[in-house]
Parts: sequence; structure tokens; C-alpha cells
Amino acid sequence: MSVLALLVAFVALPLERRWSQREALIDSSAERLSRLRSLVASESALRSTLATRERGTAGARSVVSGRTPALAAAELQSAVQSYALRSRVSVNRLDVAGAPDTAGTILPMIPASLQAVGDIHGISEFLSFLEAGTPVMEIREMTIVSNSSLRGGLLQLSLALRVPSVIE
Repeated sequence: MSVLALLVAFVALPLERRWSQREALIDSSAERLSRLRSLVASESALRSTLATRERGTAGARSVVSGRTPALAAAELQSAVQSYALRSRVSVNRLDVAGAPDTAGTILPMIPASLQAVGDIHGISEFLSFLEAGTPVMEIREMTIVSNSSLRGGLLQLSLALRVPSVIE
């Protein structure tokens, strides 16, 4: 009787535990495979849905908007400050005009000028964010000057830009 109890305790129960763990692993693998196959089967539908959503939101995010020109300008300032923070560039001056420029464009354009300081990598990353980010920014003038009074090879960037806006 004791041999039977030892056999159950040291052979049958560990075997049953391993068997259960193996079955659970097989079930989870089969479930993951099933989900993966369904994703592959519906890839084209998922891609078209994503493209539709991106087209729908691309226009809304490409302009700044606000109830007043000042609120739209504040949104522009927030976007520029965010880009500067992400690229480790220090913005010394950021002036956003309160009145949008409506001459020659479909949408009113909010003009802004900024001066920033950073190293070559930060400045190039900042310009990349301005180029590829949202809202769309039209850079009208750009000056990059190596300032010998600044240590560490820092560059001084001056920009004049315009951003399309929607005043609600």
C-alpha cells in the first residue's frame, strides 16, 4: 500500500502536472496561431480601415484651430515648444502674431518667429519635426549662425514661419 502511495505521489501526480501544463501551452499556442491567421486573412480590410481613418484625421490635424486667433496661436506655440523639448533645443524667443494673415491663401495663416539655440543634432531634429509634424508649418525665412560666444559648438537658429489656421 505504501509503495502504491509513493508511486502516486512521486510518479503519477508530477506526470499529470506536466501533462496539464503541456496541454495548456498547446492550447494557448493554437489560440495565438488562430488569431494570427485571422489577422493575416483580414490584413487588406485592416489596412483600408487604417488608411480611411488617417485620411479623415490628417486634414484636421494639419492646421491649428481655436475659437479666437489667440487660442490658435497658443496651439501653435504649444506645438513648437513640444518639438523643441523633444529635440533638446532651447527656444529663446517665440513670437506669434495675434492676427492671422489672409492675403493670398485659402486659410488664414498665423505668422510666427522664433529664435532657438542648440547643437547641430538638436537643430536638425527640430527642423525635421517642423517639416514632418503637425500642424503643417511653412518656413518663410531661416538663418543658422555659429555663435562663438556660446560654448560647446552651439548654433543659433532664427525662423520666420506661417501656419494655416481655422478660427471656429
